[in-house]
Amino acid sequence: MSNNIDKLNDIYNYIQRINSKVLLLKLIKQAKYEYDKCDYEAGRNSLIQAYFQDKKNPVVFRGLGCISQYNGKFNLAVRFFRMALKYSKKREVEYTLIGMTYYLQDNLEEAVKFFNLAIDENEDYEKAYEGKNQSMLELHLKVADLQDSLKKYF
Repeated sequence: MSNNIDKLNDIYNYIQRINSKVLLLKLIKQAKYEYDKCDYEAGRNSLIQAYFQDKKNPVVFRGLGCISQYNGKFNLAVRFFRMALKYSKKREVEYTLIGMTYYLQDNLEEAVKFFNLAIDENEDYEKAYEGKNQSMLELHLKVADLQDSLKKYF
């Protein structure tokens, strides 16, 4: 009898874990849908609910970072992306997102640093190269503008 109860408990726990994963995926999918519809507050709420299903899910932290970034809360976005780094198997994504956050703040040197980290993680990750190239181009243009200004000044 005790053996049957243990088996039933194991089955129950297994079903609970599956239900939790299904709910997590549903919430993440819902958050993506809301984000795509520009309903960032609803997306944030869905991600917070997803966080309580799995406090170590990098996709949840990425989503919260993207919403923070959109809202101009760049420091918070970087914190969320760094939290995602702890649990991610695709670290190039987080490094690229951090690089983009610095790019949006016009901190191009720091952006290039994180794009390089992304490339070090996955040399085939095109988005990191795109971000790095854009950042380097803008750095070059700033240097050229500065040189022109100095020529005019002197």
